[in-house]
Amino acid sequence: MSERSTFWLSHLSAIEAEGITTKAYAEREGLSPQALYQWRKRLVAGGRRSRAKLGGFVPIQIEPSMTPRAGCTVVIDAQLRLECAMLPGVDWLAALSVALAERGR
Repeated sequence: MSERSTFWLSHLSAIEAEGITTKAYAEREGLSPQALYQWRKRLVAGGRRSRAKLGGFVPIQIEPSMTPRAGCTVVIDAQLRLECAMLPGVDWLAALSVALAERGR
């Protein structure tokens, strides 16, 4: 993923995580709402093409950690559990899902 795509994806992920409107987020961050809408459309369409090309994706689930020191548990395809000290970034999770799908996991 290019730096530009990663930049816009991080903003789009923040909008989702915060649960605010794209317009309100754009005003707060000094970004163009139109640019956010365009990048959302571009990244969603690109994601659909990638998944179709790969034949799908590997499901990843986030759960509260079962151990006191870890912040969360990343559950991959209901078979593998990773204890994380903090919630991994959306980019890392997306890259993990694609990498696992490419390997045919």
